[in-house]
Amino acid sequence: MSKIDILVIGGGPAGMVAAVTAKKNYPDKKISLIRKEEKGVVPCGIPYIFDRLNSVNEDIMPSQPLIDNGVDLVVGEVTKIKTEEKIVVLKDEKIYQYDKLILALGSESHLVPIPGLDKPGVWQVRKDCQYLEELRKAALKAKNIAIIGGGFIGVEFAEELSSLRNLKISIVEMLEHCLLTNFDQEFALAAEEKLKKKGVKIYTGAKIKEVSGQDKVEYLELENGEKIAADLVILSIGARPNIDLAKEAGIRTEEKGGIWVDEYMRTSQPDILAIGDCAQTKDFITGRNIPVMLASVAASEARIAANNLYQIKLIRENKGTLGVFSTYINGLTLAAAGLTERRAKEEKFEYIVGQAQAPNRHPGKLPGAELIRVKLIFAKSSEGLLLGAEMMGPESVGEMINAVAMAIQHQATLYDFNTWQIATHPLLTSAPTVYPLIAAAQEAMLKLKSK
Repeated sequence: MSKIDILVIGGGPAGMVAAVTAKKNYPDKKISLIRKEEKGVVPCGIPYIFDRLNSVNEDIMPSQPLIDNGVDLVVGEVTKIKTEEKIVVLKDEKIYQYDKLILALGSESHLVPIPGLDKPGVWQVRKDCQYLEELRKAALKAKNIAIIGGGFIGVEFAEELSSLRNLKISIVEMLEHCLLTNFDQEFALAAEEKLKKKGVKIYTGAKIKEVSGQDKVEYLELENGEKIAADLVILSIGARPNIDLAKEAGIRTEEKGGIWVDEYMRTSQPDILAIGDCAQTKDFITGRNIPVMLASVAASEARIAANNLYQIKLIRENKGTLGVFSTYINGLTLAAAGLTERRAKEEKFEYIVGQAQAPNRHPGKLPGAELIRVKLIFAKSSEGLLLGAEMMGPESVGEMINAVAMAIQHQATLYDFNTWQIATHPLLTSAPTVYPLIAAAQEAMLKLKSK
């Protein structure tokens, strides 16, 4: 039996950040990380293994940060957690006793109830190097690829694959538009337009009746009778948290999935914490349980858990996840944080919207100038609390949304935006006179005053 002070199960972004952060906070503690795979992939990089990256090996998550920080890496599969004895048992029967245990068990895709998904030629999005290498080889030989699911992963796969030779790419999405769970319609439409310009065919409001073919997949049949040619299908829906190990150990899990945790990522069992995709997440604005599986959220939770293992050293001000998203589609960056207008309406908030657009250079005739469009959602009250933001434009939008996320987290109001002190430069930003975040807040303020 090996005795470990802090034991981390899981080698994804959550586990890596937790182990390194814990070692920095508690340098005298013995820390080990257990993961199944010899090599782990960078989850966010998976869609880019077909063209931008030359192989799956270029998407490997390095183990060097663990080694450099004195964290022991164990390759093995944990089969049992015994909470009373504070031990974990591996498949090879090795036993590790822990003082503190961090569960970073991640998530995995699973087959949704569509007939025919067991046919050869149907692929899932798995965080497995060998599996992904086989998927890459099959995709490079394919002629017609159909992607089931028009969320972030689905559209990123489509955008990447559409750059390859004469492949015909289709997306089948059950909702009215792709990305509609993360953006309002006008942003989703802009993304779809970019995909269509790359030749991607999009079927929205579509339900799949069956994945059909003789010995392997040949086409998708929709409920309306339409058939979509496909010799390879990528299933980009149906991810769920890995909670079986925790459930069997008597750790509390929630009906909607995920291990129950408090605001410091502590589970129902003493000295056991859970972070990342396997842990339950709550919406920062509404407090409702929402499934958010992002590496950025996982890393944030990992830092919270690792900083507060033995005592509360870092007060957690973030009482939930903001769901900060960004994606890149054929030259267009889309980003969001907090509530979209659609979700604000669904949650029955009284809200007001401010919108603005401006070039990312000033004057706008400068080379490289592109339009940034901003949409801010504020509470319709005297305080005008910021509830959410969406934006699209050049790559800089991916960083702008992070500043807005901090504003939401610290309960900024539309009045704060009006007095926001910013740095501007002709080659780097919009003009100070029309800075889109401030201009959008000003529009909202005028609407609020006119009510």
